[in-house]
Amino acid sequence: MNRLEMLNNGLDATTNLNECLQVDQEHLFRVIINSFCNEQLLNKMLSDITANNSPSGILSRMKITGKVLADTFTESASLEEVYSCLSQHISDTARGWACFILAQQMPSLSLQELLINIRPYAKDNHFGVREWAWMAVREKLSSDLTVSIELLSTWVTNPNSFIRRFAVECLRPRGVWCKHITELKTQPEIALSLLEPLKNEPEKYVQDSVANWLNDASKTQPEWVSALCSKWLSESDTPFTQRIVKKALRTIDKTKKGN
Repeated sequence: MNRLEMLNNGLDATTNLNECLQVDQEHLFRVIINSFCNEQLLNKMLSDITANNSPSGILSRMKITGKVLADTFTESASLEEVYSCLSQHISDTARGWACFILAQQMPSLSLQELLINIRPYAKDNHFGVREWAWMAVREKLSSDLTVSIELLSTWVTNPNSFIRRFAVECLRPRGVWCKHITELKTQPEIALSLLEPLKNEPEKYVQDSVANWLNDASKTQPEWVSALCSKWLSESDTPFTQRIVKKALRTIDKTKKGN
């Protein structure tokens, strides 16, 4: 069995983005979900996923797969069995589906409960699962920024760097592959409690997220971002802060050079 066949049959996790994109999700779905339903229901779910996968793309596919699973296995016991299987599966794609099942359980899950449940995925050892985690809950979190920011403010001081990174990445004003959050593009200051504790962040993984967050904001509020970066350098002129600021100001610096 070659490498791609192993991934498509749920026998291993992907090791890079290219492998993630190559996974045959329909085949993997059949391999994993067939034990929970008959062939007729399995085909119906796959038909629903294909019909609703618009616009097409891996994120759309992940979202609709989570929704179809949550809608199909409506009985709590059945859904819990499916979710339990996916959440512990060796396949990172399967664990990603579990993330999107969680997002579909709102509003029965409060924002606090949603974050508690997504936490294991936010610190998953697999890079892909960590991305699916924030993508899955971003829309729900952005629906009530006041509560979400308050809850996530405790995450940015967590000893686990993956948790700190999640708290910033999930509410980027212009998240990758995601709908922009207008309120954060126009009023980035409301999320300052997520950024301020990380101005001297030692982990590059988290530094990049903070810098990208500010770079997003700089495209609509350049003066605010410039002022904040100047403030940070005056308070914490360390190599960590310098790196964050340099990456945060890249769009502003490019604009200045262009003028």
